[in-house]
Amino acid sequence: MKTVCVTLTRMLLVAGCAYVVGCREDIPQKVRANSTTTPRKTLPSKPLAESRVLLVHSYHPEYPWVATITRGVQETLEGNGVEFEVFYMDTKRKTDERWKVRAGELAEQKVEEYKPDVVIAADDNAQQYFAMKYIGKPLPFVFCGVGADPSKYGYPASNITGVLERPHFRSTLEYAHALRPIKRIAVMSSNDPTSVAAFAFMKEDYIDTEVVEWNLVSDFDKWKETVKRYNETVDAFVIRSYQTVKQPGSRENVAPREVMAWTAKHATVPTLAFHDFEIEDGVLMGVVKSGEEEGRKAARYAVEILKGTPMSSLPITRANIGTKMINRETAARLGIALTEEAMQGGRIVPE
Repeated sequence: MKTVCVTLTRMLLVAGCAYVVGCREDIPQKVRANSTTTPRKTLPSKPLAESRVLLVHSYHPEYPWVATITRGVQETLEGNGVEFEVFYMDTKRKTDERWKVRAGELAEQKVEEYKPDVVIAADDNAQQYFAMKYIGKPLPFVFCGVGADPSKYGYPASNITGVLERPHFRSTLEYAHALRPIKRIAVMSSNDPTSVAAFAFMKEDYIDTEVVEWNLVSDFDKWKETVKRYNETVDAFVIRSYQTVKQPGSRENVAPREVMAWTAKHATVPTLAFHDFEIEDGVLMGVVKSGEEEGRKAARYAVEILKGTPMSSLPITRANIGTKMINRETAARLGIALTEEAMQGGRIVPE
């Protein structure tokens, strides 16, 4: 795989309604020998301007979630004068186990070549096939975009901390209720490890809506059948991801926008999701996560480490900003009038 150093144009955040969503008690904390002792900073080994950070992405550069994380990391590191490069494992387009193992090995080779002072590892595959191999070693790691329980990877560790990603499930349902009553929902996703982890945490959320089915769908034919069935059986359905829906009888992914174009055209009940690009692709609405927030938080931790802050004072945290979004064209297709309450403080697309 070719090593890529990404330079992105700085972008202003789109105005919207950003609010804090409360955290559950699912964040493991580091155990300290003496909780009354304030951790002291250690002296940094070199100036920030001479420091290097390697950002290792689980996925590919064209994936919108990846681009937003990179933007958040870039803005923070460049603002502190830190050099960085980006490496892509490309495990969303190439999903077979053999490639994932090889991608992790290539990421290790990049570490040897670039010799970073801190590594930021984004999303779950980068943890499983790369970062967790460094547990207990001198090189500091900061993760972000992790949807699984971090203990799955052995985190927190003496040299690893980071930012958890959690879907705004309850907030999205509350937002949907502003448009119409919703009593029964289903949750569907392409069948991938990140979605499996997300389902586990979504099931722990307290909601006042009945979930009649949690469905991991492997191929496009099955996806189409499921959407048509939900049109008849639920008031709305949540789409966790459609990025790895396969061609029937194949390991090849269907183009994600093709999946969503079909879904938006044929769904007759509201669709809900958690990423801004999914609403832009045609999902009706959702309270969406911010990749930029996760990238900024991870990069701030990296800067603190470079400044000499001990890992023990940088506990695992989570992204908690959600932005309301709604697709006006999908709403019109469903015959849903956008009330002032639904639009207030939210981002409406297409803009």
